[in-house]
Amino acid sequence: MNAAATPTLRPISPGYFASHWRSLDYFNLYRLTLAVALVFTGILFSTSDLFREGASERFQGYAYAYLVIAALFVLGIRARWPGFQIQLTTHITADIVLIMLMMSTSTQLAGGMGLLLAISIASGGLVGSGRLTLLYAAMASIAVLLQHGFSILGGSEVTDSFFQVGLLCAGYFAIGLLAHALTLRALRSERLAQQQADELALLNRINTLAIENSPDGLLAVRGDSVVRHASPRAVTLLGITTEVTPGSTRLEDLSPELARRSQQMRPGATLTLNTAAAQLRVRCIPLETPDNSRVLVLEDQSQAAQAAQRLKLAALGRLTANIAHEIRNPLSAISHAAQLLGEESHDATQTRLTGIIENNARRLDRLVEEVLTLNRRDRLNPVSFDAATLHMLIDELRQTEEIPADAVIVSMPDTLHFQFDPDHLRQIVWNLLRNAWRYSRKQAGSLRFSAQTPGDSVQLDIEDDGPGLPPEHQGKLFEPFFTTDAQGTGLGLFLARELAEANHATLAYVPGASGARFRLSLRGSE
Repeated sequence: MNAAATPTLRPISPGYFASHWRSLDYFNLYRLTLAVALVFTGILFSTSDLFREGASERFQGYAYAYLVIAALFVLGIRARWPGFQIQLTTHITADIVLIMLMMSTSTQLAGGMGLLLAISIASGGLVGSGRLTLLYAAMASIAVLLQHGFSILGGSEVTDSFFQVGLLCAGYFAIGLLAHALTLRALRSERLAQQQADELALLNRINTLAIENSPDGLLAVRGDSVVRHASPRAVTLLGITTEVTPGSTRLEDLSPELARRSQQMRPGATLTLNTAAAQLRVRCIPLETPDNSRVLVLEDQSQAAQAAQRLKLAALGRLTANIAHEIRNPLSAISHAAQLLGEESHDATQTRLTGIIENNARRLDRLVEEVLTLNRRDRLNPVSFDAATLHMLIDELRQTEEIPADAVIVSMPDTLHFQFDPDHLRQIVWNLLRNAWRYSRKQAGSLRFSAQTPGDSVQLDIEDDGPGLPPEHQGKLFEPFFTTDAQGTGLGLFLARELAEANHATLAYVPGASGARFRLSLRGSE
């Protein structure tokens, strides 16, 4: 919890904190207690010889005034008005004046009550952070000297007692200096403690952000399997739907298998755990605490595999892009030479051979074009598509692949609207349409292109009536260079998925259909 989260009910004086006001409140509580004690003293000893003749009533009046003033100080402290230093100076001044007046009523009480001012001076120095401490000592010394001087003039004291009064005044200054030094030292310690507390709070916030944004899940578990902390990522990886209460939730309630297997884990050991959300690699790190706490680090193996795949594809993309540029020029020369040979030759064998050269040259050119398209996938220029525009694109690609018009059944709502890069969408639909036609029965209605708009999303499905895909091939569909066609490059579906992700869409194979069905999912637009 930070300071901003706790509202302050009263304004704090500049340079002073809530702790100063609390100290002033405690100081005034001492004043109230002292005033009550002095009131009872005046009542109990009103008929004794403790006071000068006729001075008992004056002492009681001063004591009652002291009590009322102390009570009024409570209101000022609660209201935080006037400022802190003004209130503190007023408190000390009231102590000096009223105690001096009460000292004037009794010769026997004068020496003892003079010592009460030492408490006020020391308290004023400590409460006020050492400010004006010597001023308070000077005020008390002047007041004591004046009171003693008037007593001598009145004949109740002798001049020899000035030495004792002088020692008392020196004590005031000594106590003031000591309170000032101790206060400065306390303030340095307080500032250091506050600085360390701020740094610790900052480290806690940094650790919290690091844990919450870590790709790995973290579970802090006591030796008795009680969960001390579970990061949001750990809850997600374990597929936990119940609320985790640190200090009471047990690991067995979250993952019985993890609780059972982690009990035998040695420090630094790892284990593999399959959950409904992911395949995990679990590491155990002991915390060396009396309760044998440990941290279980949950690493998502699929993310590690994806990161390795991205690195491999990035290196592969750079390599193939360089090779593609080097291949395209000689490939164009080969293709052009084969066309010239085919035009000049009338021999059937030579014509067949030049045809083979041209076909393979086109295949290589298509491979080069797909590689270059893959490296340009982040160059987006999204435009709006509706049902009519998408229908025209499908007709254009159908004619390019020489697919009969009655072989493709298109079904989509008139309200269809979405944003997509036109070149990317053309490449995706072309790859899917070409593959669907290649593996279909090539009859009327063999291909179905449909669009749905569930919620604010758009789903584009392309389905054929072919034999479908065997289960062992479904997990490899979008891997680069994987193909079941001897004439294929193995980059078509991989390229289509990469282009879809570049447009914040997803391309997936939908199992369960009679043939093969692929779905492009993206967000719709108004």
